[in-house]
Amino acid sequence: MSGGILQDWSANAGNIRIQLMLASFRFAGKLYRWPRAMRWLAAPYLAIYQLLMYWELGIELNYKAEVGPRLKLFHGYALVIHDHAVIGADCTLRHCTTIGARRGTDDCPVIGDRVDIGSNSVIIGAIKLGDGSVIGAGSVVLHDVAAGQTVAGNPAKPIGSQV
Repeated sequence: MSGGILQDWSANAGNIRIQLMLASFRFAGKLYRWPRAMRWLAAPYLAIYQLLMYWELGIELNYKAEVGPRLKLFHGYALVIHDHAVIGADCTLRHCTTIGARRGTDDCPVIGDRVDIGSNSVIIGAIKLGDGSVIGAGSVVLHDVAAGQTVAGNPAKPIGSQV
């Protein structure tokens, strides 16, 4: 756990608010993964986490989501991450981004490593964003994005490649 916190800390150097928020997220995730019989001990912290993050900061970074190390957040306001979402390592998220289900709880995106997501983006459904892909600001992504591909628009369409 401490490795993930320290890696997030260095990825967001100079932004103490985001550093503390990600440390709280990692700690809440660790507590949530305790054995079911002991999870009641973590309930007060998890409740405080949700109260502060969701209500006070306006960030729905659900501690149940699988998020890889070195997550980089810019601003973080109005960020919504579904609890079944999977985010790889070294990803960048900007404010007003939604990553969530389209119809049910199990159809959430799987985001690869080194994905850069612009602000005001919506990524929903059982889709995959390949490693190194770039999502332009204001995009609505409803279909898979190949590794290294850049997409933008509503609905998002390929506009380039990083390869």
